[in-house]
Amino acid sequence: MKKIYLSLVLLLLLTFVVACTPPVDEGPDDPVNNGQRYDFSEIYVEKETITVWIDDQNGEYMQAVIAAFNATPEGENIVVEHQHMGTVDARERLKTFGLTGNGADIFQFPHDHLAAAVLEDLVYALPSSVQTRIAERAHPLGLDIATLWYDETTGVFGPGANAVESLYAVPMSLESIGLYYNKDLVATPATTMEDLLAAGATWNAALASDNSGQTNAQKGWYYLGTSSHWADSYFMQSFYSAKGFKPFGPTLDNAEAVGFAQAEAALTWFRDSLKPIVTGTGNHNSVSAGANFVAGRIPYIIAGPWNIEEYSGTAGLNFGIAPLPSIGGVSGAPFAGAQMAAIYKYSQHKEAATKFLEFLMSDVAMELQLEMKYKLPALKTSLLSNIDGFSTDPYMPSISAQLESAIPMPTIPAVQYYWGPGESMIISVWNTGVAPATAVVTAEAAYRAQAGLGGA
Repeated sequence: MKKIYLSLVLLLLLTFVVACTPPVDEGPDDPVNNGQRYDFSEIYVEKETITVWIDDQNGEYMQAVIAAFNATPEGENIVVEHQHMGTVDARERLKTFGLTGNGADIFQFPHDHLAAAVLEDLVYALPSSVQTRIAERAHPLGLDIATLWYDETTGVFGPGANAVESLYAVPMSLESIGLYYNKDLVATPATTMEDLLAAGATWNAALASDNSGQTNAQKGWYYLGTSSHWADSYFMQSFYSAKGFKPFGPTLDNAEAVGFAQAEAALTWFRDSLKPIVTGTGNHNSVSAGANFVAGRIPYIIAGPWNIEEYSGTAGLNFGIAPLPSIGGVSGAPFAGAQMAAIYKYSQHKEAATKFLEFLMSDVAMELQLEMKYKLPALKTSLLSNIDGFSTDPYMPSISAQLESAIPMPTIPAVQYYWGPGESMIISVWNTGVAPATAVVTAEAAYRAQAGLGGA
């Protein structure tokens, strides 16, 4: 009993001491809670992870882009995981892995994969608010290439009763061919094909510089060459358009209107005016123009931005890029192509993916693309001056200038059936002397058969 009494006394004494002890003097920076509840939810936000497939072998470019994105308010809570994927492989891989959850939220692909990706139900049509923001920055050609009229019910492309016009991707870079010239052999590049071909006739007849006693033509050092071949419809489109032929109708999206009949005048010009100067009596692919241009043997070659690395890396080759010459006073309109990035239709992270997709159109991302991938930013011309290094680059402004006269590459599925008949059409006229009027009919029939369109 005494022990219980003693314990109660000690407990009361301890309570009195604690109650009378003055509080610790808190400094001015010591917070006093006083029972207030704090909400840490905005500080400790769970980060969202997205997977991005971009063609970047060593990953340094994407590492820089992701770091820049994460430094923005939009990207601070988004983890971007990059996986290298070739642009021509991305679509097929996504078809295989997409629904398993092992695919990408964002994937990159070239212009000619867009329609197929839409048909395969792989691409998310961007909301109108996003379309509006992208349209404020994107080059009109890139915007056109990334936009399609599509009827989901029928699977038919082009304007129609139930078709909807949607932006399916963000254009990242643009490209087109131009007239590359050796500055040591040409002081001022030709602006018309008439002048170029006249000078070419003189050049071809002159003795070659190797003291062989042969003429330039006999050596195969023709005045003008192509980095492809003379039956490549992509490369020939500038000449086609100057002669009145543009495939797939006015808006380049009518599969029924491939229009080979309109190519007859161009084919005649190929045979009578172009062929004698660029290959003489040779076949459409008989001259190694690329090697001759790199070796400094010929003044001109029609090439694209993908050739710049080779040409600029060749010691002693001093070259420039000029617009493709006009024919008969009509400026040609070459095809413009694009590399694009889109959101996977069944992505579980569309909001986060959209933020990163839009960032790819920012000045910061475009500047990194130019610096690290040497690609022309797919921005409006008026915005290119914001990209550090663009205006001082020896070639990019010329490529951009050529795009002012370019037309967007057709992206409808039927375009895949255009190239083969188109190539055969030129070869038949160029190599074997088939009449242009006959060649266009044959090409039209071949196209329609391959495209499953039946007779004309």
